[in-house]
Amino acid sequence: MADGEALDDAMEDRVQHADRLLRMAVNRIPEAVIIYDTDDHVAFVNQAYCDFFPYMPPVGELMGQSFEDVIRHSMVAPGVVLDPLARTDPDAYIAKRRHRLHNPQPQPFEQLTAGRWHLVREVRVPGVGFFGLRSDITDIKQREIELKMARDHLARQTQQLAEAREVAIRAREIAIAARLEAERANTAKSEFLARVSHELRTPLNAILGFSEIIRDQLLGDQAPQRYAEYAADIHHAGSHLLKLIDDILDMAKIEAGRLDLMVDEVDLHGLLRELVHTCRPLARRNTNRFETQIPNDIGTLKGDVTRLRQVVLNLLSNACKFTRGGAVTLAARRLGSVDGRGDLVEITVTDTGIGMTEAQLARVFEDFIQADASIARTYGGTGLGLPICRRLCLLMGGDIRLDSSPGRGTIARVILPVAGPPGIRPAPAD
Repeated sequence: MADGEALDDAMEDRVQHADRLLRMAVNRIPEAVIIYDTDDHVAFVNQAYCDFFPYMPPVGELMGQSFEDVIRHSMVAPGVVLDPLARTDPDAYIAKRRHRLHNPQPQPFEQLTAGRWHLVREVRVPGVGFFGLRSDITDIKQREIELKMARDHLARQTQQLAEAREVAIRAREIAIAARLEAERANTAKSEFLARVSHELRTPLNAILGFSEIIRDQLLGDQAPQRYAEYAADIHHAGSHLLKLIDDILDMAKIEAGRLDLMVDEVDLHGLLRELVHTCRPLARRNTNRFETQIPNDIGTLKGDVTRLRQVVLNLLSNACKFTRGGAVTLAARRLGSVDGRGDLVEITVTDTGIGMTEAQLARVFEDFIQADASIARTYGGTGLGLPICRRLCLLMGGDIRLDSSPGRGTIARVILPVAGPPGIRPAPAD
């Protein structure tokens, strides 16, 4: 019997020792621990719990207090943010908290209490009571916030870098395009200078050669007749040079915005018939038929007669030059009002010549450009004619439109307003 009592005493000592060790260990951990018995009174609480909630009484006083007493400590503490229900209906708030005490959440949850973030774990064991464990995760939350801010900052920087990269790529593309355009323009001007050099040298050689023969009287008895022929050649070469120089001067004036139009009433029928008379020999030179479709009642329009003659003559000259053994047709007609611009006149030059590809057509109005380098070698020219004609038509309130197909010919349409361009001063009276 004595041995049994001694065994019981030893067992009780060991239990008490284990209990003291457990309490000591729980009091030393940083987590807050509180245990309620089945009557909802505090059965155990560690120091960390009181440290978490500074408004709570010391551990010794808190032991044995009811759940309601513990809740009321928080309700009267200054600066503690609670459910608004705690201010408006304290009893309802206590009932709500008691319900949670008896029905704890199965999963851990985060809670902001007295300015600190807690990770709360709750469990209720039937016949034993309620166990609550709180871990202070404020530092972790702060690091999460800082990490999120860093991620957001990194995302913004990444976006900014991506945008900057797109801007840089676009700027590079623009720079490359500008460089290519500059190189193309430089090449075009170099080719233009080469063509101009050739165009100038050929008639100058004729002028110098024939004038030297006339000067030195080298032809003897044949002089009168041959001198007249050479004089005609000199005149032709000089006219060619004058046309070339006029084209260059016109382009310079247009580029500088200093080309003035002298607007007057233009007799279209008379002007076009004059051009037919001028261009028939050009057509016959390449064995072309020259056809016309010019109504007698085509009427008049307001424009610069000199510049209009220059435009149509250039188109007719091109048609005759680039057509061999075919047909060149000059036509005119009046159009009704288009887009509220008033009545229009359309002058059309059609040929059955070599034509142009779509790529050539796209560049034909660019300054110093000819449709193809081989054309310059075969037919001559500076590449200024069509660009000048286009600019002149635009100045007169109209435009030029080209349709062309390789081997089938070209249709050039000059469209001008009958009333003339607005804002252009009239020609001075004679």
